[in-house]
Order: sequence, then C-alpha cells, then structure tokens
Amino acid sequence: LDAVPVPHGQTILAPWTIVLVIFATVLVMSSLMILPPAALLVWRMSRMPEISLAGTI
Repeated sequence: LDAVPVPHGQTILAPWTIVLVIFATVLVMSSLMILPPAALLVWRMSRMPEISLAGTI
C-alpha cells in the first residue's frame, strides 16, 4: 500500500512536465522564427536612421 501513492504522484506530474516541454519548444521555435527578421530590422534601422524614420512616419 505504501508504493501506491508514488505512481499517482508521477501521473499528476507527467502532464505538467509534458505541457512545460511543449511550451518550451514552442517558445524556442517562435524565437528562432522571430529573432532573425527582428535582428535584420534593428540592423537596418541602425545603419540607415533616416529611412527608418521615414518608414515609421
């Protein structure tokens, strides 16, 4: 009877770990998709400030 609560604890923790792993992978993939264009935009804005100001206005 003492060994019974251990699988219940694992079954309670398993969905949270799966959700955390999926959330982490989604964050990593979204950051990999978003960061390169953002870096290019920041680089272009730092290189050509007058064009970035004209684009924002």
